[in-house]
Amino acid sequence: MRGFRAKDEDRDRFVELIEAAYVDGQIGDQDRELRVSRALSAATLDELEALTRDLQRPPGHDVVRPSPALPAARPRPVAWVLVALVAVVGLLVAVAPLVMFAGSEQDSATSTPTWAVESSASASPVNELDGFEMTPADVRRFVTSYERKFGTLEAFEVAFFPDRIQAQVPVRGSRPRMERWAWDGQWRQDTQAAAVAGPHQRVDLGTVDVRRLFDNIATARRVLGVEKGRFTHALLIRWGAEPTELNIYIGNTFNESGYLSSTPSGEITRRHPYAS
Repeated sequence: MRGFRAKDEDRDRFVELIEAAYVDGQIGDQDRELRVSRALSAATLDELEALTRDLQRPPGHDVVRPSPALPAARPRPVAWVLVALVAVVGLLVAVAPLVMFAGSEQDSATSTPTWAVESSASASPVNELDGFEMTPADVRRFVTSYERKFGTLEAFEVAFFPDRIQAQVPVRGSRPRMERWAWDGQWRQDTQAAAVAGPHQRVDLGTVDVRRLFDNIATARRVLGVEKGRFTHALLIRWGAEPTELNIYIGNTFNESGYLSSTPSGEITRRHPYAS
């Protein structure tokens, strides 16, 4: 499992194991809160495994650990067969009549190989390593990339989603204008310059405590009363003379939601739990 990226369903399974261990009395309140917080922000399966290695598995939780992938060595016999077949084909080509060989050589020199066409058609413009997940490392990578691209850490609004971040980027000039940009590992401009909608004031990405942000996401999932709630987005915004807010939204498939407000540094200011 070393190095494999964790999925949301992996994080949820390990959170369930931690909660079960808490109910069994294996860990206390502070230990439980710390482990759940780290599980929800874990980037790899190794991190999740390390958080639960010392916990006993209650009945029904034997499948919490994801099964390791099949060893890469298993397909090797097939690979050797393919290599042998290629060698035989090469030998047949070598002893073919000279005229056929020359014609084949000429055709290959003037045509595009099939593998090259398929590779070009299926190639993704974005390297998978440059993708985005809502993890502390990728959020920090976004902040660094934002400052490098726009020469500032200021924005009119920043929205953090599980698979991307969207920002209203200030445009230089005497009037408050902005452009909407999205980042999922690479930048994409969504709109041209336009007036800022609403009484937004500028916010500073440099003031966001990334570690506390993910701690508060874990807290929001626990305290907002949203059944099977998942993180939907977080919004960094400032209205008029009010202080900057970092609002964390939790929702589920039943359209039930709640949100938790904090300062950019992570101090929780108020809670708005789901009310039926």
